[in-house]
Order: sequence, then structure tokens, then C-alpha cells
Amino acid sequence: MADLTWEGNSKEMFDKLIESSPKPFRAMTEKKLMEAIIAKAGDGGSVSEDCVIECTKEVTPKPFIGMALKHIEPLKSS
Repeated sequence: MADLTWEGNSKEMFDKLIESSPKPFRAMTEKKLMEAIIAKAGDGGSVSEDCVIECTKEVTPKPFIGMALKHIEPLKSS
């Protein structure tokens, strides 16, 4: 895993997204979401909550975006 600096609740949001995805898709979800986060934040970069949300919208299949965002909404700081 990349050496990232997680800000606010961004790591909890990431973990919640992986945990809430269906078991057969968890490994793929984690890989795609992490790749998107690294692409946006850079290896060793800072990951904001907004970055996690943006990346979620990018990698989540359209029919499931609303559900994914609903899972992490309570973790959003602002």
C-alpha cells in the first residue's frame, strides 16, 4: 500500500467503503479505489475526505454511487 497521509475521517471512509461492498467485489473495490486515490493524491500524498468521495464517484458503478456515498456520509467532518 502506498505511504499516504490520511486526513480527518478519510481512512475510516475508505475502510467503510471496502467493508460495505459485496464480499466477492471487495478486493477489486479496494484495488480500484486505492489506485484512484494514489492517482489523485500522489504516492505519499495527503488524502482528504473530499478526495475519497471524488474517487468513490469515479470508480463505483453508476447504480451503486448513491448507496456508497450514503454509507460514508456520517463520517464526513464538514
